[in-house]
Amino acid sequence: MKYSINLMIVLLFFSISACSETVDSEYSTLNVATKENAIRTGLIPEWLPTTSRQITVAYDISTNEKILAFQYKIAEGWNPLEICEQIDPLEPPKPQISRPWWPTDVPADNTNPPRHTFYTCENGESFLAAHPKIGQVFYWNTKI
Repeated sequence: MKYSINLMIVLLFFSISACSETVDSEYSTLNVATKENAIRTGLIPEWLPTTSRQITVAYDISTNEKILAFQYKIAEGWNPLEICEQIDPLEPPKPQISRPWWPTDVPADNTNPPRHTFYTCENGESFLAAHPKIGQVFYWNTKI
């Protein structure tokens, strides 16, 4: 009996450790995210525009992957080229994390013309899709 209980505990441990755990976070503004240490801990990149709002993040603890969406005021004049390099819309890989708030056309596909401008950042380890006319950005990284 004791053997079967120990075996069940071991099997439970391995089944839990094999699953990835994704944490979801939302911040109304960049100021709120800063106060909650989201930038200091690396959950949110430090280069977000100062007027960033409606920041939504899904972060996979086991793989260090994340997807992030935010909006910013267009009048701020934020330019992704200050931190990233523009790339072909079909070049970025699809993020491994999926959420209902993530658009189906990010990354782009061959079915429709892309609505966003696509970028690679951080030496090709992350990607960004920006819609500068409405101040909307989607960011994701690959395994680190």
